[in-house]
Amino acid sequence: MKIEETERIGKIWFEDMWSKPDFEIADRIIDPNYKPDWIHIDAIGSALVKHEIDHFRSIFSDLEQKVIEIKGEENKVWVRYKAHATHMGDAWGFKPTNKEVDFEAAAILYINEKGKVYDMWEAYCFYDILTSMGLVPPFWELHKFILDYKSK
Repeated sequence: MKIEETERIGKIWFEDMWSKPDFEIADRIIDPNYKPDWIHIDAIGSALVKHEIDHFRSIFSDLEQKVIEIKGEENKVWVRYKAHATHMGDAWGFKPTNKEVDFEAAAILYINEKGKVYDMWEAYCFYDILTSMGLVPPFWELHKFILDYKSK
């Protein structure tokens, strides 16, 4: 597959499929057997991604993602993106804070010869997102909340 095409897929994955959201894109670019090992949802293929998008957007309904760096290869694309959203839904035992969050993430989409995403790896700091919503203390202050902590 041409590098330009893998980069196009990476860009529409984040900026269109997730940000608009546009579920028709999921049906077009996701392999029917898509099921990353680290995602624990009883669905596969585009149904899995649609579920993820629905769930995440029930928490952050105004989610907007923007690709800031992209590097395609013949069978994968590396993407670094920024996200902005407002915490407007219940999740993880927390009520909505209506606070805005910004975070950066990195992902690799693995693409087969048919132009379908069959696997994905992604990383971002979820703890930082919870901190920016005021739901947990900053990491550097976490020690103050541990039982039996003794200041030196």
